[in-house]
Amino acid sequence: MTTFYIVRHGETVWNKEQRLQGWLDSPLSEMGILHAQKLAEHLIDIPFTVAYSSTSERARETARYLTAGRELAMHYEDDLREIFLGNWQGKTVEDIMATNRFDYELYTNYPAQFVATHTESFGAVTERAMYTLKNIAKIYPHEHILIVSHAVTIKCIINAILGRGIDQLWSAPYIEGTSVTIIDRLEESWHIEEIGSTQHLQ
Repeated sequence: MTTFYIVRHGETVWNKEQRLQGWLDSPLSEMGILHAQKLAEHLIDIPFTVAYSSTSERARETARYLTAGRELAMHYEDDLREIFLGNWQGKTVEDIMATNRFDYELYTNYPAQFVATHTESFGAVTERAMYTLKNIAKIYPHEHILIVSHAVTIKCIINAILGRGIDQLWSAPYIEGTSVTIIDRLEESWHIEEIGSTQHLQ
C-alpha cells in the first residue's frame, strides 16, 4: 500500500492579501514558514521514502522546510501545480469581484456551473493530479510519500477519490495552509484516512 501525505503549501504573502496566485507565485509569509516548521516536527517519525512537490516556488519552499534534516530525493511535478486562473492571477478578490463578479461567484459557490474560458477547468486539474498520484503509486507500491501541492488541486483529488460531482468540490473541511490529507492507494483502490488535518497547529 502506498500512503500519501498530501500537504498544502504554507500561507503566502498573496494569501494574506487575498490575491489569487494560480500559476503565479509569492513567498511564504512568516506564519507560513512557522507552520511549515511545526509540521516538519509533527511528521518527524513518518518514514518517507521520497518527496514530490509542485513546481511553484511556494510549494518548493514549503517542501524544503518539511524535508530539512532528511536525506530524501525530491521531485518536482508541473501536474501538482494549482489550478491555472488565467486573467485572475495576481488580482485581489476585490478586484475580480468589481470586474467579473458573476463568473467568480460561480467559481466559488457553484463550481458545477462554472465554465472555464480563461482558466483551467476543475476536470483538467483532477485528471493531471490523479494521473500523477497513480504513477507515483506504481513506482512506490509500499511506501510513505510526501506530496506538497495546493488547495484546489487537493480538493480535486479528494473529490475524485470520493466519487463526488463537481458541485461538491468545496465541501468542508477547508484545506488550510500546511494541512495534511492522508490517502492510501492499494492496487486499484483508494482510501482517504484524513482530510485537511491541522493537528500540528493545535
